[in-house]
Amino acid sequence: MLNFIIRIVIIYFTLQTNFAFSSTQNKIIANIENQILTSYELENKIKIILFLSNQELNQNTIDMTKNLAINNLVNYKLKKEEVLKFNITPDQRALDDYLKNLYLKYQTDAFGLEKIFKNQDLNLELYLDEIKTEVSWQALIFKLYNDKIYIDDNELNKELNEILKEQKNIEEFKLAEIEILIENNSKDNDKLNELQKQIKLIGFKNAAIKFSTSSSAINGGEIGWVNLKSLSLNVKNLINEMKPGEISKPLIQSNSLMIFKLLDKRKFDFNNDDVEKIRKRIIIRMKNELFKLYSNSHLSKLKNDAFIKFKN
Repeated sequence: MLNFIIRIVIIYFTLQTNFAFSSTQNKIIANIENQILTSYELENKIKIILFLSNQELNQNTIDMTKNLAINNLVNYKLKKEEVLKFNITPDQRALDDYLKNLYLKYQTDAFGLEKIFKNQDLNLELYLDEIKTEVSWQALIFKLYNDKIYIDDNELNKELNEILKEQKNIEEFKLAEIEILIENNSKDNDKLNELQKQIKLIGFKNAAIKFSTSSSAINGGEIGWVNLKSLSLNVKNLINEMKPGEISKPLIQSNSLMIFKLLDKRKFDFNNDDVEKIRKRIIIRMKNELFKLYSNSHLSKLKNDAFIKFKN
């Protein structure tokens, strides 16, 4: 019931708010637990989303991005409140890796990125705080749920043995992904329709940057080469017959929806030196799937229990 009220308030707010950035006053527009959300933060978030996804800044794209920006900021504020509650600081190595990918994307360094954001009239400090919060959130999920991450050796060995049976012409797929959170209600269809519309309009890569909640979003959703046999059965069945350039049907899981794009595929001859590498990839994939599940579930619980009030 609370979620329903929150959605109604957000819809009302977004319909009533007209963003003319040049005249927007900085004011508090929402209270999210002990965090506040200002009109300046919302303006900056909209502009950053459009900039990172290579979209033109105009009233039409602003209107189309408002709901996404608000939802992202609500998630960010809830995550920030939670990491502060548990006194979690970002892992420096994970933070550095994220920033290196960002610098690589724009072929620059910290100074150059600051200049790029300044030239686009974007607040880099706010954006970096979102990154730090996300890295801290991942550390929190690891702390809370690591003891629950159990890999079944029988399941692992079964997958590995299936690969070992075919020691020649093993297929590898180069994939990109988009993951969005869903609430298992009628709004999910609206989210999916908007995502598919944006994929056609701005391309898969830019749509991944704009919409995806996965850490691969910074790379346009690209997750690199993966062994077909090391993928989960659901994903394997979804992409097995795809051709390079094709986009999959949506894969709906408990609280998220995923769409894949096949960038390329290749075959190679398997040898015994690859056994341990493939075993490690399977373990990483299984752990990542479980951590994603716990992360999304934890955030959903926070949303259900949170005090979120938008001001008129």
